[in-house]
Amino acid sequence: MNLSPQNRTIVKLAIPTILMNISLPFIGAVDTAVVGHLEEVFQVGAVSLGSLIFTILFWAFGFFRMTTVGLAAQAHGRDNAEECAEVLARGLILGLIFGIFLIFLAPIINEIAFYLMDATPQVEIHAREYFLIRVYGAPAVFITMVFTGWFYGLKNIIFPVILTVFNNAINVVLDLWFVWGLSFKSEGVAWASLIAHYLGAGLMILLFFAKYRSYWKMMRWEGVLDQSQLLSFMKTNFDIMVRTLSLLFAHAIFMAKSAALGDAILAVNTILIQFRHITSYALDGFATAAEVAVGSALGAGKQKDFLQTIKLVQRWGMIVGAGFSLFYLAGFSFLPSLLTHHQNVLELAAVYMIWIVLEPLVSNIPFILDGIFIGATGTKTMRNTMLFSVFVVYLPLFYLLAHFFGNHGMLAATLILYVTRGASLQFYIQRLTTQPGYRLL
Repeated sequence: MNLSPQNRTIVKLAIPTILMNISLPFIGAVDTAVVGHLEEVFQVGAVSLGSLIFTILFWAFGFFRMTTVGLAAQAHGRDNAEECAEVLARGLILGLIFGIFLIFLAPIINEIAFYLMDATPQVEIHAREYFLIRVYGAPAVFITMVFTGWFYGLKNIIFPVILTVFNNAINVVLDLWFVWGLSFKSEGVAWASLIAHYLGAGLMILLFFAKYRSYWKMMRWEGVLDQSQLLSFMKTNFDIMVRTLSLLFAHAIFMAKSAALGDAILAVNTILIQFRHITSYALDGFATAAEVAVGSALGAGKQKDFLQTIKLVQRWGMIVGAGFSLFYLAGFSFLPSLLTHHQNVLELAAVYMIWIVLEPLVSNIPFILDGIFIGATGTKTMRNTMLFSVFVVYLPLFYLLAHFFGNHGMLAATLILYVTRGASLQFYIQRLTTQPGYRLL
Protein backbone atom coordinates (compact mmCIF):
# COMPACT_ATOMS: atom_id res chain seq x y z
CA MET A 1 0.00 0.00 0.00
CA ASN A 2 1.42 3.39 -1.06
CA LEU A 3 0.68 5.69 1.87
CA SER A 4 1.24 9.43 2.04
CA PRO A 5 3.89 10.67 4.52
CA GLN A 6 1.23 11.88 6.95
CA ASN A 7 -0.67 8.61 6.61
CA ARG A 8 2.51 6.69 7.36
CA THR A 9 3.06 8.80 10.48
CA ILE A 10 -0.45 8.01 11.71
CA VAL A 11 -0.03 4.29 11.04
CA LYS A 12 3.40 4.32 12.69
CA LEU A 13 1.83 5.81 15.82
CA ALA A 14 -1.28 3.63 15.70
CA ILE A 15 0.02 0.11 15.05
CA PRO A 16 2.16 -0.28 18.20
CA THR A 17 -0.66 1.29 20.21
CA ILE A 18 -3.21 -1.11 18.73
CA LEU A 19 -1.01 -4.09 19.58
CA MET A 20 -0.59 -2.69 23.09
CA ASN A 21 -4.21 -1.67 23.64
CA ILE A 22 -5.72 -4.85 22.27
CA SER A 23 -3.79 -6.76 24.91
CA LEU A 24 -5.29 -4.66 27.73
CA PRO A 25 -8.74 -6.30 27.64
CA PHE A 26 -6.82 -9.56 27.41
CA ILE A 27 -6.21 -9.14 31.14
CA GLY A 28 -9.93 -8.76 31.75
CA ALA A 29 -10.56 -11.74 29.53
CA VAL A 30 -8.00 -13.82 31.44
CA ASP A 31 -9.56 -12.75 34.75
CA THR A 32 -12.96 -13.83 33.43
CA ALA A 33 -11.63 -17.07 31.98
CA VAL A 34 -9.74 -18.02 35.16
CA VAL A 35 -12.81 -17.67 37.36
CA GLY A 36 -15.17 -18.69 34.55
CA HIS A 37 -13.82 -22.22 34.70
CA LEU A 38 -14.37 -22.53 38.44
CA GLU A 39 -17.41 -24.50 39.56
CA GLU A 40 -19.24 -21.50 41.03
CA VAL A 41 -20.71 -19.33 38.25
CA PHE A 42 -21.18 -16.45 40.72
CA GLN A 43 -17.39 -15.95 40.77
CA VAL A 44 -17.65 -14.51 37.23
CA GLY A 45 -20.23 -12.00 38.41
CA ALA A 46 -18.12 -11.13 41.47
CA VAL A 47 -15.07 -10.27 39.37
CA SER A 48 -17.31 -8.37 36.94
CA LEU A 49 -18.97 -6.18 39.58
CA GLY A 50 -15.75 -5.67 41.54
CA SER A 51 -13.98 -4.65 38.35
CA LEU A 52 -16.91 -2.40 37.44
CA ILE A 53 -16.58 -0.27 40.58
CA PHE A 54 -12.82 -0.17 40.16
CA THR A 55 -13.19 0.75 36.48
CA ILE A 56 -15.69 3.53 37.16
CA LEU A 57 -13.35 5.13 39.68
CA PHE A 58 -10.13 4.69 37.76
CA TRP A 59 -11.57 5.51 34.34
CA ALA A 60 -13.09 8.63 35.89
CA PHE A 61 -9.50 9.69 36.47
CA GLY A 62 -8.47 8.73 32.94
CA PHE A 63 -8.00 12.45 32.38
CA PHE A 64 -4.52 11.99 33.81
CA ARG A 65 -3.52 10.25 30.58
CA MET A 66 -5.78 12.18 28.20
CA THR A 67 -4.90 15.68 29.37
CA THR A 68 -1.21 14.83 29.55
CA VAL A 69 -1.20 13.57 25.95
CA GLY A 70 -2.72 16.74 24.53
CA LEU A 71 -0.67 19.19 26.59
CA ALA A 72 2.63 17.29 26.16
CA ALA A 73 2.08 16.89 22.41
CA GLN A 74 1.37 20.61 21.99
CA ALA A 75 4.44 21.54 24.07
CA HIS A 76 6.56 19.07 22.09
CA GLY A 77 5.23 20.56 18.83
CA ARG A 78 6.49 23.95 20.03
CA ASP A 79 9.89 22.37 20.89
CA ASN A 80 9.46 23.54 24.48
CA ALA A 81 11.20 20.89 26.60
CA GLU A 82 10.82 22.89 29.80
CA GLU A 83 7.04 23.02 29.36
CA CYS A 84 6.98 19.28 28.60
CA ALA A 85 8.71 18.59 31.92
CA GLU A 86 6.27 20.82 33.82
CA VAL A 87 3.26 19.05 32.28
CA LEU A 88 4.65 15.74 33.53
CA ALA A 89 5.36 17.03 37.04
CA ARG A 90 1.87 18.52 37.45
CA GLY A 91 0.30 15.25 36.41
CA LEU A 92 2.45 13.15 38.76
CA ILE A 93 1.76 15.38 41.77
CA LEU A 94 -1.99 15.34 41.22
CA GLY A 95 -2.00 11.63 40.40
CA LEU A 96 -0.32 10.75 43.67
CA ILE A 97 -2.62 13.03 45.70
CA PHE A 98 -5.81 11.71 44.12
CA GLY A 99 -4.62 8.09 44.38
CA ILE A 100 -4.05 8.35 48.14
CA PHE A 101 -7.35 10.20 48.58
CA LEU A 102 -9.19 7.41 46.76
CA ILE A 103 -7.79 4.78 49.12
CA PHE A 104 -9.13 6.70 52.14
CA LEU A 105 -12.58 6.95 50.50
CA ALA A 106 -12.68 3.28 49.43
CA PRO A 107 -14.86 1.92 52.30
CA ILE A 108 -17.46 4.64 51.76
CA ILE A 109 -17.44 4.15 47.99
CA ASN A 110 -17.81 0.40 48.47
CA GLU A 111 -20.92 0.82 50.63
CA ILE A 112 -22.55 3.28 48.24
CA ALA A 113 -21.78 1.18 45.18
CA PHE A 114 -23.35 -2.01 46.52
CA TYR A 115 -26.31 -0.12 47.92
CA LEU A 116 -27.05 0.92 44.33
CA MET A 117 -26.46 -2.55 42.83
CA ASP A 118 -28.95 -5.38 42.98
CA ALA A 119 -26.60 -8.36 43.08
CA THR A 120 -27.12 -11.76 44.70
CA PRO A 121 -25.57 -12.15 48.20
CA GLN A 122 -22.81 -14.49 47.02
CA VAL A 123 -21.77 -12.16 44.18
CA GLU A 124 -21.81 -9.13 46.48
CA ILE A 125 -19.60 -10.68 49.18
CA HIS A 126 -16.84 -11.63 46.75
CA ALA A 127 -17.15 -8.43 44.69
CA ARG A 128 -16.70 -6.30 47.81
CA GLU A 129 -13.56 -8.22 48.73
CA TYR A 130 -12.19 -7.89 45.18
CA PHE A 131 -12.65 -4.11 45.14
CA LEU A 132 -11.23 -3.43 48.60
CA ILE A 133 -8.03 -5.26 47.66
CA ARG A 134 -7.48 -3.78 44.23
CA VAL A 135 -8.26 -0.15 45.10
CA TYR A 136 -4.92 0.09 46.93
CA GLY A 137 -3.34 0.23 43.49
CA ALA A 138 -4.84 3.69 42.81
CA PRO A 139 -1.62 5.76 43.22
CA ALA A 140 0.31 3.38 40.97
CA VAL A 141 -2.43 3.41 38.33
CA PHE A 142 -2.62 7.22 38.20
CA ILE A 143 1.16 7.61 38.04
CA THR A 144 1.25 5.10 35.19
CA MET A 145 -1.51 7.01 33.37
CA VAL A 146 0.49 10.24 33.54
CA PHE A 147 3.72 8.63 32.30
CA THR A 148 1.88 6.84 29.50
CA GLY A 149 0.23 10.06 28.30
CA TRP A 150 3.52 11.95 28.50
CA PHE A 151 5.41 9.34 26.50
CA TYR A 152 2.65 9.42 23.88
CA GLY A 153 2.85 13.20 23.70
CA LEU A 154 6.55 12.96 22.92
CA LYS A 155 5.79 10.32 20.24
CA ASN A 156 7.45 7.57 22.27
CA ILE A 157 5.15 4.60 21.71
CA ILE A 158 7.75 2.00 22.67
CA PHE A 159 7.78 2.65 26.44
CA PRO A 160 3.99 2.20 26.84
CA VAL A 161 4.25 -1.01 24.79
CA ILE A 162 7.01 -2.29 27.08
CA LEU A 163 4.84 -1.47 30.10
CA THR A 164 1.83 -3.28 28.68
CA VAL A 165 3.76 -6.44 27.82
CA PHE A 166 5.32 -6.40 31.29
CA ASN A 167 2.00 -5.84 33.09
CA ASN A 168 0.20 -8.47 31.05
CA ALA A 169 2.85 -11.08 31.72
CA ILE A 170 2.88 -10.37 35.47
CA ASN A 171 -0.90 -10.32 35.71
CA VAL A 172 -1.47 -13.55 33.80
CA VAL A 173 1.21 -15.46 35.70
CA LEU A 174 -0.09 -14.28 39.08
CA ASP A 175 -3.73 -14.95 38.06
CA LEU A 176 -2.95 -18.55 37.25
CA TRP A 177 -0.73 -19.04 40.29
CA PHE A 178 -3.10 -17.48 42.84
CA VAL A 179 -6.35 -18.99 41.52
CA TRP A 180 -5.35 -22.34 40.06
CA GLY A 181 -2.13 -22.89 42.00
CA LEU A 182 -2.99 -21.56 45.47
CA SER A 183 -6.78 -22.17 45.19
CA PHE A 184 -7.75 -18.52 45.72
CA LYS A 185 -11.04 -17.37 44.19
CA SER A 186 -11.87 -13.86 42.97
CA GLU A 187 -9.59 -12.33 45.63
CA GLY A 188 -6.62 -14.00 43.91
CA VAL A 189 -7.44 -12.09 40.72
CA ALA A 190 -7.53 -8.84 42.72
CA TRP A 191 -4.14 -9.45 44.33
CA ALA A 192 -2.60 -10.26 40.94
CA SER A 193 -3.82 -6.94 39.51
CA LEU A 194 -2.66 -4.96 42.55
CA ILE A 195 0.89 -6.32 42.38
CA ALA A 196 1.04 -5.72 38.62
CA HIS A 197 -0.03 -2.07 39.11
CA TYR A 198 2.89 -1.24 41.39
CA LEU A 199 5.49 -3.16 39.42
CA GLY A 200 4.29 -1.36 36.27
CA ALA A 201 4.58 2.07 37.92
CA GLY A 202 8.10 1.26 39.04
CA LEU A 203 9.05 0.24 35.51
CA MET A 204 7.74 3.53 34.08
CA ILE A 205 9.85 5.54 36.54
CA LEU A 206 12.96 3.57 35.57
CA LEU A 207 12.30 4.04 31.85
CA PHE A 208 11.79 7.78 32.28
CA PHE A 209 15.07 8.34 34.08
CA ALA A 210 16.88 6.07 31.62
CA LYS A 211 16.01 8.34 28.65
CA TYR A 212 14.53 11.63 29.86
CA ARG A 213 16.61 12.56 32.91
CA SER A 214 17.54 15.86 31.22
CA TYR A 215 13.88 16.91 31.18
CA TRP A 216 13.65 16.46 34.93
CA LYS A 217 16.75 18.60 35.47
CA MET A 218 15.41 21.52 33.42
CA MET A 219 12.02 21.57 35.16
CA ARG A 220 11.20 24.75 37.11
CA TRP A 221 9.12 24.11 40.23
CA GLU A 222 7.78 27.66 40.18
CA GLY A 223 6.38 26.86 36.72
CA VAL A 224 4.95 23.54 37.87
CA LEU A 225 3.16 25.15 40.81
CA ASP A 226 2.08 28.29 38.95
CA GLN A 227 -1.50 28.94 40.03
CA SER A 228 -2.87 29.84 36.60
CA GLN A 229 -1.28 26.76 35.01
CA LEU A 230 -2.60 24.48 37.76
CA LEU A 231 -6.11 25.93 37.42
CA SER A 232 -6.02 25.50 33.64
CA PHE A 233 -4.79 21.92 34.05
CA MET A 234 -7.53 21.16 36.56
CA LYS A 235 -10.25 22.72 34.38
CA THR A 236 -9.23 20.55 31.44
CA ASN A 237 -9.13 17.54 33.73
CA PHE A 238 -12.54 18.36 35.19
CA ASP A 239 -14.17 18.50 31.74
CA ILE A 240 -12.76 15.10 30.82
CA MET A 241 -13.70 13.66 34.22
CA VAL A 242 -17.33 14.75 33.78
CA ARG A 243 -17.32 13.29 30.27
CA THR A 244 -15.85 9.99 31.47
CA LEU A 245 -18.09 9.73 34.53
CA SER A 246 -21.14 10.20 32.32
CA LEU A 247 -20.04 7.38 30.03
CA LEU A 248 -19.20 5.13 32.98
CA PHE A 249 -22.54 5.94 34.57
CA ALA A 250 -24.21 4.59 31.44
CA HIS A 251 -22.08 1.45 31.69
CA ALA A 252 -22.86 1.09 35.41
CA ILE A 253 -26.60 1.31 34.73
CA PHE A 254 -26.19 -1.41 32.12
CA MET A 255 -24.28 -3.72 34.49
CA ALA A 256 -26.57 -3.04 37.45
CA LYS A 257 -29.59 -3.96 35.33
CA SER A 258 -27.72 -7.05 34.12
CA ALA A 259 -27.15 -8.12 37.74
CA ALA A 260 -30.84 -7.61 38.49
CA LEU A 261 -31.73 -9.98 35.63
CA GLY A 262 -29.80 -12.83 37.28
CA ASP A 263 -26.34 -14.39 37.39
CA ALA A 264 -26.64 -15.95 33.91
CA ILE A 265 -27.44 -12.65 32.14
CA LEU A 266 -24.74 -10.92 34.17
CA ALA A 267 -22.21 -13.56 33.10
CA VAL A 268 -23.28 -13.28 29.45
CA ASN A 269 -23.02 -9.50 29.38
CA THR A 270 -19.66 -9.69 31.13
CA ILE A 271 -18.40 -11.93 28.33
CA LEU A 272 -19.87 -9.70 25.61
CA ILE A 273 -18.25 -6.66 27.20
CA GLN A 274 -14.84 -8.33 26.95
CA PHE A 275 -15.27 -8.41 23.16
CA ARG A 276 -16.46 -4.81 23.21
CA HIS A 277 -13.31 -3.86 25.09
CA ILE A 278 -11.13 -5.59 22.52
CA THR A 279 -12.77 -3.50 19.79
CA SER A 280 -12.53 -0.25 21.73
CA TYR A 281 -8.87 -0.66 22.58
CA ALA A 282 -8.03 -1.48 18.98
CA LEU A 283 -9.89 1.61 17.75
CA ASP A 284 -8.13 3.59 20.45
CA GLY A 285 -4.87 2.95 18.61
CA PHE A 286 -5.89 5.37 15.88
CA ALA A 287 -7.56 7.65 18.43
CA THR A 288 -4.21 7.87 20.23
CA ALA A 289 -2.48 8.58 16.92
CA ALA A 290 -4.98 11.40 16.45
CA GLU A 291 -4.23 12.76 19.94
CA VAL A 292 -0.51 12.93 19.23
CA ALA A 293 -0.71 14.13 15.60
CA VAL A 294 -3.40 16.73 16.29
CA GLY A 295 -1.66 18.06 19.41
CA SER A 296 1.70 18.25 17.66
CA ALA A 297 0.22 20.00 14.60
CA LEU A 298 -1.59 22.56 16.73
CA GLY A 299 1.49 23.20 18.87
CA ALA A 300 3.55 23.80 15.74
CA GLY A 301 0.81 25.98 14.21
CA LYS A 302 0.31 23.67 11.19
CA GLN A 303 -3.40 24.07 10.46
CA LYS A 304 -3.25 22.15 7.18
CA ASP A 305 -1.71 19.09 8.86
CA PHE A 306 -4.32 19.37 11.61
CA LEU A 307 -7.25 19.22 9.18
CA GLN A 308 -5.66 16.45 7.12
CA THR A 309 -5.10 14.35 10.24
CA ILE A 310 -8.81 14.57 11.06
CA LYS A 311 -9.76 13.12 7.67
CA LEU A 312 -7.16 10.35 7.71
CA VAL A 313 -7.81 9.00 11.20
CA GLN A 314 -11.56 8.89 10.57
CA ARG A 315 -10.98 6.77 7.45
CA TRP A 316 -8.77 4.40 9.41
CA GLY A 317 -11.38 4.13 12.13
CA MET A 318 -14.00 3.01 9.64
CA ILE A 319 -11.65 0.38 8.21
CA VAL A 320 -10.77 -1.01 11.66
CA GLY A 321 -14.42 -1.01 12.77
CA ALA A 322 -15.54 -2.93 9.70
CA GLY A 323 -12.71 -5.41 10.19
CA PHE A 324 -13.77 -6.20 13.75
CA SER A 325 -17.38 -6.65 12.73
CA LEU A 326 -16.28 -9.25 10.19
CA PHE A 327 -14.07 -10.93 12.80
CA TYR A 328 -16.92 -11.25 15.30
CA LEU A 329 -19.25 -12.47 12.58
CA ALA A 330 -16.77 -15.19 11.62
CA GLY A 331 -16.28 -16.21 15.28
CA PHE A 332 -19.94 -15.87 16.20
CA SER A 333 -20.33 -19.43 17.44
CA PHE A 334 -17.01 -20.21 19.15
CA LEU A 335 -15.63 -16.97 20.65
CA PRO A 336 -17.79 -17.02 23.84
CA SER A 337 -16.64 -20.60 24.58
CA LEU A 338 -13.10 -19.25 25.03
CA LEU A 339 -14.23 -17.47 28.20
CA THR A 340 -16.53 -19.98 29.90
CA HIS A 341 -17.66 -23.61 29.74
CA HIS A 342 -21.10 -23.11 31.33
CA GLN A 343 -23.62 -24.29 28.74
CA ASN A 344 -26.49 -22.06 29.85
CA VAL A 345 -24.24 -19.00 29.52
CA LEU A 346 -23.03 -20.07 26.07
CA GLU A 347 -26.59 -20.59 24.85
CA LEU A 348 -27.55 -17.10 25.95
CA ALA A 349 -24.39 -15.63 24.42
CA ALA A 350 -25.38 -17.04 21.04
CA VAL A 351 -28.65 -15.10 21.27
CA TYR A 352 -27.03 -11.74 22.03
CA MET A 353 -23.74 -11.97 20.08
CA ILE A 354 -25.27 -10.15 17.08
CA TRP A 355 -24.98 -6.85 18.97
CA ILE A 356 -21.22 -7.26 19.30
CA VAL A 357 -21.06 -7.85 15.54
CA LEU A 358 -22.88 -4.57 14.86
CA GLU A 359 -21.18 -2.33 17.41
CA PRO A 360 -17.79 -1.72 15.70
CA LEU A 361 -19.55 -0.34 12.62
CA VAL A 362 -20.78 2.65 14.64
CA SER A 363 -18.49 2.78 17.72
CA ASN A 364 -15.45 3.66 15.59
CA ILE A 365 -16.81 7.15 14.96
CA PRO A 366 -16.96 8.48 18.55
CA PHE A 367 -13.70 6.73 19.49
CA ILE A 368 -11.74 8.46 16.73
CA LEU A 369 -13.41 11.81 17.36
CA ASP A 370 -12.52 11.55 21.05
CA GLY A 371 -8.86 11.31 20.05
CA ILE A 372 -9.14 14.40 17.85
CA PHE A 373 -10.74 16.46 20.60
CA ILE A 374 -8.25 15.29 23.24
CA GLY A 375 -5.29 16.27 21.05
CA ALA A 376 -6.88 19.68 20.50
CA THR A 377 -7.78 19.91 24.22
CA GLY A 378 -11.36 20.58 23.13
CA THR A 379 -12.60 19.24 26.43
CA LYS A 380 -15.61 21.51 26.89
CA THR A 381 -17.19 20.18 23.71
CA MET A 382 -16.42 16.59 24.74
CA ARG A 383 -18.10 17.18 28.08
CA ASN A 384 -21.24 18.79 26.70
CA THR A 385 -21.84 16.27 23.91
CA MET A 386 -21.39 13.37 26.32
CA LEU A 387 -23.86 14.83 28.82
CA PHE A 388 -26.41 15.22 26.04
CA SER A 389 -25.83 11.71 24.66
CA VAL A 390 -26.09 9.93 28.02
CA PHE A 391 -28.73 11.83 29.95
CA VAL A 392 -30.99 13.15 27.20
CA VAL A 393 -30.86 10.24 24.75
CA TYR A 394 -29.45 7.06 26.29
CA LEU A 395 -31.11 6.83 29.71
CA PRO A 396 -34.73 7.29 28.58
CA LEU A 397 -34.22 4.85 25.71
CA PHE A 398 -32.43 2.35 27.94
CA TYR A 399 -35.30 1.99 30.40
CA LEU A 400 -37.92 2.02 27.66
CA LEU A 401 -36.22 -0.60 25.51
CA ALA A 402 -35.20 -2.73 28.52
CA HIS A 403 -38.80 -2.80 29.69
CA PHE A 404 -40.15 -4.05 26.37
CA PHE A 405 -37.22 -6.10 24.99
CA GLY A 406 -35.12 -7.10 28.02
CA ASN A 407 -31.43 -7.63 27.35
CA HIS A 408 -31.86 -7.02 23.62
CA GLY A 409 -33.26 -3.59 24.45
CA MET A 410 -30.34 -2.82 26.75
CA LEU A 411 -27.82 -3.73 24.07
CA ALA A 412 -29.74 -1.73 21.44
CA ALA A 413 -29.69 1.35 23.68
CA THR A 414 -25.90 1.05 23.96
CA LEU A 415 -25.64 1.02 20.17
CA ILE A 416 -27.76 4.17 19.99
CA LEU A 417 -25.47 5.82 22.53
CA TYR A 418 -22.51 5.32 20.17
CA VAL A 419 -24.50 6.80 17.29
CA THR A 420 -25.52 9.87 19.30
CA ARG A 421 -22.00 10.52 20.57
CA GLY A 422 -20.55 10.22 17.09
CA ALA A 423 -23.16 12.46 15.47
CA SER A 424 -22.87 15.22 18.08
CA LEU A 425 -19.07 15.34 17.92
CA GLN A 426 -19.13 15.22 14.12
CA PHE A 427 -21.38 18.29 14.15
CA TYR A 428 -18.54 20.32 15.66
CA ILE A 429 -15.96 18.80 13.32
CA GLN A 430 -18.06 19.88 10.35
CA ARG A 431 -18.16 23.44 11.69
CA LEU A 432 -14.40 23.33 12.12
CA THR A 433 -13.78 22.35 8.50
CA THR A 434 -16.38 24.67 6.93
CA GLN A 435 -16.07 27.84 9.05
CA PRO A 436 -12.65 29.57 8.93
CA GLY A 437 -11.38 30.51 12.35
CA TYR A 438 -13.70 28.12 14.24
CA ARG A 439 -12.01 26.39 17.19
CA LEU A 440 -12.76 23.26 19.17
CA LEU A 441 -13.55 24.54 22.66
